[in-house]
Amino acid sequence: MTAIEKPYSPLVLLLGAVCFPFTLPAGEPVPWPEGYVIAEGSESPDGRYGVLIPTLEEQELLTDEKIVNSLVNLKTHRRLCVIRGAHYRESQNHHGLTVAWAEDSSWCAVTYDGRYGFENITLVEPNGSTCTQTDLGKHIQKALDSTISQQIDVGSYGSAHFRSAPGSKVLVRATSHTNPKGFEDRPTYCALFQGTFDLATRKWTRSGARRIKDLEGIKNFQAMEAGYGDGLDRGMTFSSDEDRLQFYDELLNDVYSAVRMVLPPERFASVKKEQIAWLKKLEGSDSAAKKCEFMGARIQELRRLLW
Repeated sequence: MTAIEKPYSPLVLLLGAVCFPFTLPAGEPVPWPEGYVIAEGSESPDGRYGVLIPTLEEQELLTDEKIVNSLVNLKTHRRLCVIRGAHYRESQNHHGLTVAWAEDSSWCAVTYDGRYGFENITLVEPNGSTCTQTDLGKHIQKALDSTISQQIDVGSYGSAHFRSAPGSKVLVRATSHTNPKGFEDRPTYCALFQGTFDLATRKWTRSGARRIKDLEGIKNFQAMEAGYGDGLDRGMTFSSDEDRLQFYDELLNDVYSAVRMVLPPERFASVKKEQIAWLKKLEGSDSAAKKCEFMGARIQELRRLLW
């Protein structure tokens, strides 16, 4: 499951030789090859790394197996590795690429999404001029599918989230569901994976999945996704403060529902009391803008409980 970057096929080596020369004049990084761009949102926190992908125009000249994504050094314009299992191109229909970085830029989890869930998740650790790569997706999907199969004999569609933890640990939370199109005449089953991956030993020190037992189906999956998200309303526009307040109210309800589903009953009972006291303080806010600010802080506080 874990390996230092291995030799590539002749095709990949050729691509690397054409796109990423191995010798550069001192202080003169080469431009990115024509037809390639840095994937949106893929840059590391320190600005040193990013993921290079082909543009829409470039991929039309390539077969699917020739479309590769690479981790690159943004300062030197050198390729560090071809990311295994990631084949995204710019604006690809029904697919996506998500790159979750550690705060110190020591690792990133690269998720290549299919139409309804992830297809591959690769943990990539930059190390000098190369990378160490670990396949996390297969382990996560197997645990989720095993839990779903106890309820219904169909596959599930997963979504994963990552955080750093002390001691070179990677925290992983993943959700999955059946019935991705949300047909009303079909039941929807959901599962939650909770794991901790140790970078030092390259082993899972915690790993398990369980059923989300409530009967709301896809609504529960959406609530879990809201709970494990980290954004509020960045990039969104609202016609009024009241509309923004409604959005925050719905998001808060989803995150609160996720906390109810994840925490043990005795722990949630304590959170419920805290929430009742918090609501009384919310009522004292004198404007929609102030309420949104107050609710945003509470949403993030509740999200921390899920980890």
